[in-house]
Amino acid sequence: PLGTGRALGLTALADADEEATTTVPAMAGVRPEVNAPQPLPYKEDRFVVELRPFEGVEYKYRMTKGGSLVYSWRATEQVKFEFHGEPDGAPAKYFESYEKAEGAQAQGAFLAPTTGIHGWYWKNTGAHRVTVTLTTAGFYESAIEFRDGDRIVHPFTVANSGGQK
Repeated sequence: PLGTGRALGLTALADADEEATTTVPAMAGVRPEVNAPQPLPYKEDRFVVELRPFEGVEYKYRMTKGGSLVYSWRATEQVKFEFHGEPDGAPAKYFESYEKAEGAQAQGAFLAPTTGIHGWYWKNTGAHRVTVTLTTAGFYESAIEFRDGDRIVHPFTVANSGGQK
């Protein structure tokens, strides 16, 4: 009311802030740091596998960059595991490791840093059979199981599958 802001040039700053907040039309109404709209339909999956002594298996999801999933897995005994991804277009045998350890469970939320396949390798290093159960929910196209030299694609044929493939 006294004109001090105008005299000190502060009203120009306020006007600039208003312009800056309105120059993001592609993201209007979206805060990308807390909300990540997804182009793929939401899916749920449950994978159960029994590992013989010293046997390993990989189970990965085909995801686009920025795709997300929430996961939880449990094993009946300790296993060695690695959570990793293979970006599309990477050289043969290239992968990015996200977590590598030994344990009987893990859970978390994952945001795909690249388009490609992302998932787990579990290895039973003991003398008894071990059952691993993985439960996920998120935005992925298909699941791929790598076992005994075979590559088995698990497509999701129903949008919002609710655990059904």
